[in-house]
Amino acid sequence: MPLYEYRCTKCGAREEVLVRSLNAEAKIPACPKAEKGSRGHSMERILSPFVRQYTEGEKLEQAEARWGSEVESMYAPSPDIARNSRVYEELSKDLPSKEDA
Repeated sequence: MPLYEYRCTKCGAREEVLVRSLNAEAKIPACPKAEKGSRGHSMERILSPFVRQYTEGEKLEQAEARWGSEVESMYAPSPDIARNSRVYEELSKDLPSKEDA
């Protein structure tokens, strides 16, 4: 399912067209900024830029290269919630209950 990109030769507006099959022809869209009765707005197919997806490791390497090694601290492992819950429960045993208040 190819995705074609078009640009208006007059105003530079862009439109994308999704085609359901490689064999089907893409219908050239109308310029979205052209008003009815205006002339000179014709769309031409252009080459779309490619996008590369980065892994989490590559993103981390790029961030460290840009902002330094302190980025590593942002990606520290999350706290052990179950352990913290047990600690809070143990510490709260001696607190007065609502009934005592």
